[in-house]
Amino acid sequence: MIVALLGVAAYQAYWLEQLHFTIGEQMDNDIREAMRVADLKEVFLRLKGIESKGPHGMMDVRAGIEEDGSITAKTVTTTQVTVGDHTLEQKTGVVLRSSPQADSIADDNAFMKMLEEQISVTELASMIQQGLHLGVDRFEGTRYEKYDSLLTAGLQQLGLNGNHRLLCIKADTVFSYTTPGYIPSKAARHYEYNWDNYGRYELTIEPTTGLVLREMMGILIASGLIILLLSVAFFYLIKTILKQRTLDEMKTDFTNNITHELKTPIAVAYAANDALLNFGGQADEQKRRHYLTLCRQQLERLSGMVEQILSMSMERRRQFKLKIETISLNELLQPVIEQQQVKADKPVTITTHIEPDNLTIEADRAHLSNILNNLIDNAIKYSMGEAIVEITATPSTISVTDHGMGIAADKLAHIYDKFYRVPTGDLHDVKGYGLGLFYVKTMVEKHGWTIQATSVKGEGTTFTIQWA
Repeated sequence: MIVALLGVAAYQAYWLEQLHFTIGEQMDNDIREAMRVADLKEVFLRLKGIESKGPHGMMDVRAGIEEDGSITAKTVTTTQVTVGDHTLEQKTGVVLRSSPQADSIADDNAFMKMLEEQISVTELASMIQQGLHLGVDRFEGTRYEKYDSLLTAGLQQLGLNGNHRLLCIKADTVFSYTTPGYIPSKAARHYEYNWDNYGRYELTIEPTTGLVLREMMGILIASGLIILLLSVAFFYLIKTILKQRTLDEMKTDFTNNITHELKTPIAVAYAANDALLNFGGQADEQKRRHYLTLCRQQLERLSGMVEQILSMSMERRRQFKLKIETISLNELLQPVIEQQQVKADKPVTITTHIEPDNLTIEADRAHLSNILNNLIDNAIKYSMGEAIVEITATPSTISVTDHGMGIAADKLAHIYDKFYRVPTGDLHDVKGYGLGLFYVKTMVEKHGWTIQATSVKGEGTTFTIQWA
């Protein structure tokens, strides 16, 4: 998937680079075309001016294709010269010729072949324009300042509103038109347009990269969004896969753990029952009571495990609803505390601080009892030696505090995950299967409450539930 994503990104980058190059080439061609069009407009403006002043002579411009495939433009200018009482005609001719073509196209289908070749048509038009330029130059010189204004307008139509420098070079004469204060940088681009063998225009402007990028902005944004969405989707997919992998590992650990937990009470109950049946335990009242008590304790333990697993399944049902009622916290806590003290396998001291004494809360009695049972049970299990547990309740919160081993800060964020158990290295003194705190958080949230845990490694942990 990483290779595929990098491949898409690389291809996208390559495609954008090629597009940037293509648009840049098109921009260069547009600038050269703007120079040619500005020259043509300047020639026609001079031509109109000459016509308005009366007849000055004749100009004949013809273009064609020679036998060697070259394109020629012939310009013949006829002017009237007055000598004494006589008026004489003076003809001046100029021939422009392109380079011969490798494959001559001068045959019966020469014109059709020329039309098929766009370069030849463009060259023909350029030759005609140059011939026209030379003919008009016989009557009136080039208006360089007018050309500069026409070129500026053409560049602005392309979106090039920046500074430029224009050199008009004819023979040994140079006319310069530069935007005030403009000094070309080393990266400046240079463009030329030759109107004949003796004259040309040289344009200098800054690189058009910014304009090209602005034209590509929509594509760049779309491409960036596509890459971003692919990256987000890829990240989410990887995160989901890792989460599923972790969940699968936790489920495996849970299965192994719960199997062991279930086998223990079954084995103890089986052994006690076997002693009653096969070793005369029923004849001794004291032994019989002891064995039956063992069976009852293990069955209660087994029932508790099954009940908690069923609770995990029940809380996921959509039709699951809490049975909210007004509960006296003191009355609810007393049997919970007694139950925990009876089943504990170590000395336990549980103190309560409830203010006011008649504090009540709106909650589901069964699930609130299970919540407190889980928190107190964890406080006892994770206390080394005697378990000292403090329960504090106010009109808005209830907290359960122990003075046990505590939880490391980097593990605190995961304690509510399903099947998660804080790693204890090679020690397995504390039994459990990673469902207790998951159940607690789920039920707390279903009540619309919040729960927060604070812990110091080696000093203890406090769980605080807030409902108002």
